[in-house]
Amino acid sequence: MSMAVIASCSNQDDASSQSEDDTFAELNAVANMAANMTGTAKQDKGLPGRYQLQNPLALTEKAQWFRTAGLGLFIHWGPASVPDIEDVWRMRQAKKGQPSQPKIVPEDYYNRAPKGFTAANYQPKKWLDAAKKAGFKYTILTSKHHDGYTLWPSKHTDLGVQKYLGGQDLLQPYVDAARDNDMKVGFYFSAVDWHLDKGYMNYKWGNNGMGWDFYGKPLNPNSVEKLPLEIVEQKRQMAFEVMEKYQPDIWWWDTGLPVSFEETAQKYNPDMLFNNRGNWYHDGKNKGKFPGSSYVTPEGFHSLEWQHVKKLIEQDTPWEVCMTFNRSGWFYHANNDLGNQTGNLTDTLYALARIRSWQGNMLLNMSPREDGTLAPANYKAMETMSRWMAWADVSIFETKGTHFPEQSNVPITTSVDGNTWYLHARPGEQKDSKSWGRWKKPYYTHTEPGKAIKVQDVPVIKAVTLLRTGESVEFSYIEGELVIDNPAAGPDGLHEVIKLTLAK
Repeated sequence: MSMAVIASCSNQDDASSQSEDDTFAELNAVANMAANMTGTAKQDKGLPGRYQLQNPLALTEKAQWFRTAGLGLFIHWGPASVPDIEDVWRMRQAKKGQPSQPKIVPEDYYNRAPKGFTAANYQPKKWLDAAKKAGFKYTILTSKHHDGYTLWPSKHTDLGVQKYLGGQDLLQPYVDAARDNDMKVGFYFSAVDWHLDKGYMNYKWGNNGMGWDFYGKPLNPNSVEKLPLEIVEQKRQMAFEVMEKYQPDIWWWDTGLPVSFEETAQKYNPDMLFNNRGNWYHDGKNKGKFPGSSYVTPEGFHSLEWQHVKKLIEQDTPWEVCMTFNRSGWFYHANNDLGNQTGNLTDTLYALARIRSWQGNMLLNMSPREDGTLAPANYKAMETMSRWMAWADVSIFETKGTHFPEQSNVPITTSVDGNTWYLHARPGEQKDSKSWGRWKKPYYTHTEPGKAIKVQDVPVIKAVTLLRTGESVEFSYIEGELVIDNPAAGPDGLHEVIKLTLAK
């Protein structure tokens, strides 16, 4: 994954500033690197690369759960979680004004980060017990990120728990905790490996001028030798190890490997889902088979545009948007205490309502510290979510979507049979929208802050009530359009849901 390129990891209540603009530009640059690395082939000119469903795989009967799951927990955890590392991508980024020098020399990263990753207070049960109460239905953990460190004792690399943590398996406790909470289990797996590949790569991203090698020394990108097939095979075997031992429900590629459906799902779990990032490799060239893809993965809530999502809905393509929650980005870091802070939960849950109204899933990332603890702010947020979900879950899970944004100015979800509609009111009147910066605007696009809720082409209504309390809500029709005053924010500042019961 790239660094965070998403509004939820900022302080959305602040207006735009020059520093925010600089941060946004830097994060977008890194995200574009990651997008290029994980595939931007265009089969459909009307859709960006991460909206593309390459070699579509039909969801099996047992895998249909994904279509209405709604909310997944993404967990980025590994050596990049060491407080002073900040992000694994820094070994591939040039210093400002020094295009041939990295922000972190790769050798320094590998000397420091794996030693600092202790897992001394690893708490997967505590993570997932809280997540279950907060409404999360599935979870995905980084088994191996781009740095190549394995969180299980692999027989096919010398970098991982087998070397630094005495062979401690960090994946099995996570799997056990997830399944104890009846959550589907997934693993993120990156097929690039900046440790195994170190003698066969230019660490500088792109080929514009001199780069640097593992030791930070100048490197002509034209001198880099082709990666041996033996290393490709090592990485294939690592993927097979995880599939065989833990039999995940989801395999979340972030760059892929030449592996077939027969070698993966058919052998280990025929109901396993694959995202759409497994058909491309770190040099930007397709190198062979991949199992196919079950769903697409736009990255960052800011990247969602109705014109693209509408096409996914029309094609009946399952989709999921991954987005950060801790302000440090995907991995924890201690700079400015950002790793101990979360984004605005009010905006995040309204983002969830929009995503569900568009029939997608939110994969919300939380960032444990290097020792395996999660910041108190994360637990506080999940506790708050659990209070909201106690009454609002019926409007989020096992639902469909309708009307928004073409015939409604708020997201609308419906029961599967369509007889009940849930209007997700804005969290208050949001009258300060003109002062919002670029971080906050994506959450309320198309919702007309400060105005009443308006819905066109509404079937005959039997009752209009506030979902949380059951009390009746006043409404009117103006020139055939349903009009309801937007209610104040509910408990904890979260948005209310208005229930429309339709006449049968």
